[in-house]
Amino acid sequence: MDELFQQAEAWLDQIEQTQDYTLPYVDIESKIEPVRLNLMMSFWFYDGDQLAVREYFFNKVIEYIQLTGIEFVREASVNKQRERKFRKEGFPENWIEDIRGKKLDSSLVYYFSDQAKMSFAPQYGVKSSFCPDFANNEWYSTVNFIFPFDFTNHSDRRLQYIDFFKSIVREIKIEQAYCGYRVGQPLDFTQAVPWQAFDTATAYRYLGLDIEKKSQSSAVDNDEPSLEKGVRSTAWLVYLGQPWLEKLDKVQAIQQQDPNTPLRLEPINGGVFFRADESPQLARIGLPRPQGYQALNNILKPIREKMLPLTQYTRLSSVKQYS
Repeated sequence: MDELFQQAEAWLDQIEQTQDYTLPYVDIESKIEPVRLNLMMSFWFYDGDQLAVREYFFNKVIEYIQLTGIEFVREASVNKQRERKFRKEGFPENWIEDIRGKKLDSSLVYYFSDQAKMSFAPQYGVKSSFCPDFANNEWYSTVNFIFPFDFTNHSDRRLQYIDFFKSIVREIKIEQAYCGYRVGQPLDFTQAVPWQAFDTATAYRYLGLDIEKKSQSSAVDNDEPSLEKGVRSTAWLVYLGQPWLEKLDKVQAIQQQDPNTPLRLEPINGGVFFRADESPQLARIGLPRPQGYQALNNILKPIREKMLPLTQYTRLSSVKQYS
């Protein structure tokens, strides 16, 4: 793992030297691209066992395709343990049939990728996981939309991106949602390179980076909302549903927010939407933290401290978080 960590650092050095943050890591011997830097929006919610919710998110996949102009190449189903060529003919009807043919009390997990193989980290992709995990005596679900690192560089696309994010938290009950930079790993079931080394190396170098889900355990036996990731401050866009807002002492921290920072917030659907800056930032650790990210961190810190058992990563993947 030490050798792989050194490879990850060399990859990051090359990115910084070239200022090309879209550069994938290429394994010269096997000619594969295991990881790259991505921008990802992620939504966490209950009620993923309802057909209407599954169909809703599928329609959002259609909107995502329209937003990006992407043509998927591969798709995969964890349930069927297989990947295959994207079924372009008959899409979207064939996927709707898959949804409706699945028992609602069982999980439904699908990947879509723009790469020729699932062992390549996508530039564009979708991971939808309905009811795969259990918390608070309920099954919860996640849907991730993956974008290229530089997708929001153009102002028009940045506005469309934000509108897409806000439309979901406005139209459906979301517990928490966020969008930020992350290390994108292959969507394959057996990944060619342990991407956690790259995730960890990048997190030691940059702030403003989302930390991907790790295998972890926690023991919370009270009434606290306990979606597994908990709330982090590293994201560019954050949405907190009502259960999380209750932890902010009736949003006192929000009301005291300094209006001179880039941080912007907006009440939506019983929760609050936060935007840390005009555009996503990836700040070097050791340099001044972006003002908006600092302000958002100050707001979310009380929640994260209360949720600490839920945000502890395994030894292999322990990283520096905002404090």
